[in-house]
Amino acid sequence: MESKKYPKKIRHLFFARLVMIPVIMLLLVCAAIVFYFTFYSGKEVKSRHIIIATDHRDMIDSFLRVKSAALKFIIRDNDYRHLSKVENLKNVFNNIQKESQAFVDLGAFDSEGNHVSYVGPYDLIGKNYKTEKWFKKVKQTGFYISDEFLGYRQRPHFIIAAKKNENGNPWYLRATIDSRFFSSLVTDIRIGRTGHAYIINRSGVLQQMQREDNSLNIDKHLDNLKTNPASKAVTFFSGGITGKKYLYCAVPLKVTDWTLVVKQETLDAYFPLFMAALISVLIIICGGSLVIVTGYIMASNMAHRLKIADAEKKEMRTQLIIAGKLAEVGEMSTGIAHEVNNPLQIIKSETAMMDESLNEIEKYSSEEIKPETEILKDCLEQIKIQVTRCGNITRGLLTFARKTEGNFEEFSLEKIIPEIISLVDEKARVENIKIFQEIEKDLPLMISDPGQLQQVILNLLNNSIYALKDRAYKEIRVKAEQISSDVVLTVTDTGCGFKKEEMEKAFVPFFTTKPPGQGTGLGLSTVYGIVKGLGGDMELNSSYNEGSEFKITLPLNSAENNKSEK
Repeated sequence: MESKKYPKKIRHLFFARLVMIPVIMLLLVCAAIVFYFTFYSGKEVKSRHIIIATDHRDMIDSFLRVKSAALKFIIRDNDYRHLSKVENLKNVFNNIQKESQAFVDLGAFDSEGNHVSYVGPYDLIGKNYKTEKWFKKVKQTGFYISDEFLGYRQRPHFIIAAKKNENGNPWYLRATIDSRFFSSLVTDIRIGRTGHAYIINRSGVLQQMQREDNSLNIDKHLDNLKTNPASKAVTFFSGGITGKKYLYCAVPLKVTDWTLVVKQETLDAYFPLFMAALISVLIIICGGSLVIVTGYIMASNMAHRLKIADAEKKEMRTQLIIAGKLAEVGEMSTGIAHEVNNPLQIIKSETAMMDESLNEIEKYSSEEIKPETEILKDCLEQIKIQVTRCGNITRGLLTFARKTEGNFEEFSLEKIIPEIISLVDEKARVENIKIFQEIEKDLPLMISDPGQLQQVILNLLNNSIYALKDRAYKEIRVKAEQISSDVVLTVTDTGCGFKKEEMEKAFVPFFTTKPPGQGTGLGLSTVYGIVKGLGGDMELNSSYNEGSEFKITLPLNSAENNKSEK
């Protein structure tokens, strides 16, 4: 009987444990929820906001006090005659700039509000400020920190101004605070993921520049934010313009009649409480969800790896096809180049002999036949030029086939790009195409083959000009910049672009998007071969009917790179 009851006891024991443990865990979860709810109650969250806002307010007050003290020190230790001279004012301004870049400018004014001397980026000397609000205020109080306003410069800014009496004649000194500097000081606060700070005046107008991400979201209803200088910090909840609920903390500044506002999404502010609830749910369902989550993560990782492997395989297959066809064209190019080089060398030799013979004839010829000899010399010179040009073309074919050494020399990319663009500038102008150059200043000298690089850029420009036919907006941008030890050259156009299936074959020899008879399909493949031969890389990014971007990355020293490859 005991043996029969034993399995039941075990079963009951397991049942009790399997039931009691979840119950205990549930109780612990409830206890954790109660604990976190009481601990992270609204009062605690508000107190934390008040402390953060007050500390940040004190920092901003300290900044304004320091800058005010600096201005008071300047006006106290200098007289009007001294600071009315721009040179003296400039010396004072340079001295305070050494300590801090917070001041944008500095100016002196006479008793009638005339701007007698000024140091700064604007043309303000001779302007009269007699009717300006800040001038009236400083005239009455002796010192004034203004709200943000436009003024003569038509840009938002605020100023600190001070007054000094000399023999019964008042004069004034004014400094403008850098808006970006002050904005970074105000917004340099992070509370959770969504908390941020801003300053408003008594009318609820923002007193610093908006952040670049435009995430301040100043509410239209700001009655609750209006504090008075004697009040302490106030906290309250309010709905934002996006419908989300926010926790606000508003604290007045002591130095000026402004209010610092710290704002955070309620969901973010009470995140610890929500975390307690989340942890509770996770503890309850972790047994079942762990396998699902793990399987999902593993499946996602495997799918991601397969996707990457497939993309790499596809890219490798495309590169193998390109490499195979480039090799075939390279062999053909080698044969053509050698066949053309032989008669070129003979023409070059015969030209040299003719040149020597002509020089000998010229020594003994009369003045009557000198014009004819000059014509013959010009003809020979043109023959030499064209032979050299043909030689460069055959050398380019050999380079494409990687059967010849590059003519590496040191040159400036800043100089040759404008020269290359000038070759197609007239053609572009006829087609109403604008070519913009964005060349980084002080690019280091390159060691590469300038002739081949000219061929690359010229080919890409001609392709872009062709792609811009019948386009409404015609623009080509040529950009050159240094990245690490490489130079990145980008040619971008707003032309017809490539289709997705065309991009895979763009560098394949004999492939062309041009109509029959208008393209050989060797342009981009030749460019690709030259770039690879110079130790670089080439990428194509394009959207059909939107434009194309060719990005070429070349080492600063192609000769050294070429040696290392060997």
